[in-house]
Parts: sequence; C-alpha cells; structure tokens
Amino acid sequence: MEQVKTTGNDMDDFDDAELEELYSWIDGIPLSRPKRNIARDFSDGVLVAEIVRQYFPQIIQMHNYSPANSTPQKKENWNVLNRKVFTKLGFELGDDVMRDVITAKPGVIEKVLMMLRTKLNRAEWELKKQTQTKSKGGGGRKESDKPEADQYMGSPRGKGMKQDTTRGPDYPSIPKHKIIRSIAESDAVPRILFEEKEQECLAKDETIRILEAKIHRMEHLIHLKDVRIDDLQNRLETMRPTGVRRM
Repeated sequence: MEQVKTTGNDMDDFDDAELEELYSWIDGIPLSRPKRNIARDFSDGVLVAEIVRQYFPQIIQMHNYSPANSTPQKKENWNVLNRKVFTKLGFELGDDVMRDVITAKPGVIEKVLMMLRTKLNRAEWELKKQTQTKSKGGGGRKESDKPEADQYMGSPRGKGMKQDTTRGPDYPSIPKHKIIRSIAESDAVPRILFEEKEQECLAKDETIRILEAKIHRMEHLIHLKDVRIDDLQNRLETMRPTGVRRM
C-alpha cells in the first residue's frame, strides 16, 4: 500500500509545469464550490470526495462528507476517505499528512491530489481492461488483455491529448494500433514483453506531455520578463532628467 509522504517544504518537490498540469486537471472537474485557495478549499476533504465521484461514483457516498471549518469534522472526513476510498485505490494517508492537509500546509494537498490522480487513472484503465475481457468472453485469445493507445485517446480523459504530427507516416494504409495488435498476437512476441513495452510507451507519452507543458510555461515566463523589461525601460525614460541625453 503506497503512502503519501511530506517533507520540510513540500512546494519545493514540484516544478511549475507539474503544478500547472495538476491545477488544469482540477479545473476540468466540476466541483460544488469555487477554488480560490487550493490548500484551504480542499482541507475538509469534500472536494476530494467529489473528484473521486466523477471517476467512480460507486465507491463514494457524498453524505459521509460534510463541509466543515472545525478540525474534528475535517479529520472525520479524511478518516472516512482514507478508510473507505483511498485503500480501494491502493494508497493511504498517514496521520501526519492528514494533519498537514487539515491545517492547509502549502504543498501537501498537491501531493495528495497527484497521488489520487495517478491512482484514479490506473483504476480507470484496469476497469476498462476487465470490462473488455468480460465483453469478449469465450475461449481463445482475449484482445482486451492488451490495452490499446487509441482506446485511451478516445476516452473522455484522453480527448484533450495532442497527437504527434511531426513524424512522417508509418504504414499509411494501416492504423498503427492494428499493427501493434497484430505483433502482440504473434507467437514470436511474448505477451508479457508486449505489455512491458506498452507500459514504457505510456510512460514516455506522459514524459513528453510534461516536457511540452514545461516548454509552454518557460515561453510564458520569457514573455512576462520581456514585458517587465519594457515597462522598466519606459519608467527609466520618464524618470530621466530633461536635457540629459543617453550616451
């Protein structure tokens, strides 16, 4: 069972791109109240429960979580989440983490939400895999044991992902996922090796998306610095005494 751990300064564990990606993910989920200060807004656990409900409504009962300002009620909400929900997703929070979340310590809720997002995506993938296995039924090979990248791209969680259009076409008359599937079904490639390579591809796709977000963030920061430099130069010009020429 994985545990979320805290450090001395939890905000130092993230870069701007990771935080921007996390906040964008949260903004894409409809919640019952606006998000102004993420540490305070999530301190009672109610919005976390609402996020889980968006993915798996069958494992969450919202009446168990009451909006709260008092520490005891916040703690009760998090204890229920920890005991009845997080353990089903394969992780848990220690008492120190729950205490830091309840007191709105900066950076801790981000760690919890990043772990939650990872586990929700994993559980969603596993559920899809099981559903496909049941729908195929019968004997013989079960194609659902081999998750396809296009299935994720077509899902509600994957529609916003960009596909790489910079590389030349590979097998233009045959969809790439069908080529991969045919290779996986061949006796020449062990299934476990195929699944390992599939996971490596997914991990690399995630890395690429994070790097793209970092590039976007750095371009934005450069633009802001350029604007700041122009503003300072304009101020300097206005403060320059009349009659003094620039050398």
